[in-house]
Parts: sequence; structure tokens; C-alpha cells
Amino acid sequence: MRAFLAAIVLLFALPLAANDLAFNLSGVTGPDFGNQLNDTDVEVARFVVQASGGAVQVEAITVHVSNFALADEAFTAVRLFYDANNNSSFEVGEQVGTDQVPNGTTDDLTFTGTVTAPNGGIRSLQLRVDIGTNATVYGEAFDFSVDPQVDIALNDTVNDQITTMAVATSNTLTIRHSENQLVPGTGNPAAPRTAGHGSSNFPALQFIVSSLTPTAPGQLQGIDLNSITISITCASAAETGVVTGLTLWQDDGDSSFEPGSGEVLIQSRSPADVTKWIISTNVVNVTFDGTVIQNLTDIPSGSASVFWVGISFGGSPDATCEVLVNRTGIVGALGTDADWVVTSPSFISGDVISVATPPPPAPSASPPGEGGCSSTETSGWYLLVVVATALFVTICRNHSCKRKRL
Repeated sequence: MRAFLAAIVLLFALPLAANDLAFNLSGVTGPDFGNQLNDTDVEVARFVVQASGGAVQVEAITVHVSNFALADEAFTAVRLFYDANNNSSFEVGEQVGTDQVPNGTTDDLTFTGTVTAPNGGIRSLQLRVDIGTNATVYGEAFDFSVDPQVDIALNDTVNDQITTMAVATSNTLTIRHSENQLVPGTGNPAAPRTAGHGSSNFPALQFIVSSLTPTAPGQLQGIDLNSITISITCASAAETGVVTGLTLWQDDGDSSFEPGSGEVLIQSRSPADVTKWIISTNVVNVTFDGTVIQNLTDIPSGSASVFWVGISFGGSPDATCEVLVNRTGIVGALGTDADWVVTSPSFISGDVISVATPPPPAPSASPPGEGGCSSTETSGWYLLVVVATALFVTICRNHSCKRKRL
């Protein structure tokens, strides 16, 4: 009897089997993306919970935001939803707690509200943000994370436990106005070339500015060009003086460089434009800007504009140079952080140009005086033949007369 009672006591003293809860980032969470100011209800992540051994009740979830010192300038509200009825939709009535607003001093946002994960079932949580209107956050990136072992508060801490150890981190959201890309033109020179001293509007570079089509959840706008900077890299600092001009053209659509007859002139620069023609050792940076650039047709999202660069050369010395446009040289009206140019490719080059004095024309294979015939020599030979023929005829006649007399 005593043994039986001891066994009963021991049975009640043993802990009950725990109900387990797994918490992970959902597989439907998209890649990094960009969004513009004033966008609302932007989904930044989905998380999934799954209970086993029994239902698990969650009382609160804390979400951490990166770059939190600027998060209060970026987001006016952060909301968490729980798909309780498992219909892959997140309705107003499924919001967990109330909207949270980053304060700029801490990275945590706590959503208090009951979330019940059923035994054996998978349920989704959705995290949304409203983006503010403060342009100081252009170019800033943010992500949101949950550490299951620290950030999830369970109702029953005795019988329930969280089994996931890894931190679940959302995709990265970067706040921008547009996303763009540099692309080489189909007519862009792809091999070294030679130009003579005094060449004007020699085809140096063809490039395309493409404003990328936005993909969900980002809804970005096209780029309004503000300035374009072209770089000329010479073999030495002394050779920079050979470059006497650079001209920016808009391609007429045939990818052939036809300055003055096809392409549309945008702007020309020369060393006289002292604030736009900057020489740094062996590199010349030429900036095209002002009204003529700003009056170009804006490049809407999903469209592109094609440009040609013509280069002009003066006299000596001989030189070697390369003309290129760097991604950081394309600046939109809202600045490089807002009008983002993707990192690949980082630049477009028109390949190497060698500037040299053309060699003199090659001599003829049979020059005069060495087996060739000049007009003067031809006339002399002709006269000699005429005289010889006349003498021959005269001699023959005299010989014929003498035979007759005999």
C-alpha cells in the first residue's frame, strides 16, 4: 500500500508533457525591396507558428526594428495580424493589439493580445507598416525581427514551451523614390579605337538609363534627371589637355551615332566650363546639368532613355583615354539616396581611345625615278621612237632607189 501511495505521489510530482510551439519566418516572405514615402499597409514580413502536443496560447509578441534611431522618422505605424481562421487573409478584426509607433530610442515594439496556435495546425502572422513623409530617411534600410526565446510571452509557462532557437528576420525595406539601372547601348563601342588629333564629336560612349518596373510590395516612381557626370580617364595627367570638348546627345532610336543629323543635342562642355570640367590628376569629370537636363522627358517607371557622348581632341601630345559613366554619376531630382541606381553594373565604358597623328601616306610601289614613268619621261620616249621610225623609212627608200639604178 505504501509503495502504491509513493508511486501516486511520484506521478503527480513529475512534470506533464510540454506543448511545443515553433515560430519561424514564412516562406512567402519576399526578397529585399524598396518603397516610396507615404505608402501605407506595406507588408514587410510573414511569420508562421505551429503547435504540437496541444494548443499553445501566446499573450504577447515583441518585434525589433533595425536602424531604430531613424525608424520613428520612417514609420508612422506598425501593425501585426494573426490569421486565426486560416484563410490566408488578414482582416481588421485579426489585428493583434494596437498600432505601435517607433520612438527612435528603443528597437522594440510589443503587441499584446491573445494568439492561440491550435495543436498540429499552422497559422500565419503578418507585419505591416505605414511609411511617413520625411525625406530625411531616403536611402535608409530597415528590417524587423523576432527572437522566439526572448520575444514571445506564453500564457502557460509551465506546460508550454518554445522550441525554435533561430531569430526570424524580415526582408529589408529601403525607402526610395525610384530604382534605376545603367545599361550599355547596343551601339556602345566594345573595342579599342584610334582617333586623330583635331577629331570632333568622336563616338565615345553610348549608355541607357532605365527606370526599373516596380515589383510588389514596392510602388516606386520614375526618375526625373537632375545631372549626368561623365568621366574621362587618361593615361597621364599631361594627356588631359588633349581633350577639348565633350557633348551629350539623346539617341534618335537607331543606335547609330549621327551628330547633327540624327541625335538630339542636349549640352556641350569644354574646359572653359570651369565648375563643370573638373580635372583631378589624370581624370576629367564633366557634369551636364541645368535646365537642358531637367527639361528632358522624365523617365517613367518601366521606361528608358538612350544617350550618346561625343568627344573632341586638340593637338599634341598623343594620348590614351577611356570615357565612362558611373552609376553614382546619374542623379535624380531627389538625390542619389532617393533615385537609386542599382549596383550592377557599376559603370559603362566606351573602351580605350588612342589619340595619335596619322602617319604620312605610304609611298608607291614603283615611285618615279625607280622604274616608274613620269609624264615627262613618256613624252621623251615618244619623240625618240618617232625620230627612229623616220630615219628607218628614209634609209629604206634610199636603198630601194640604188637597186633600181643598178
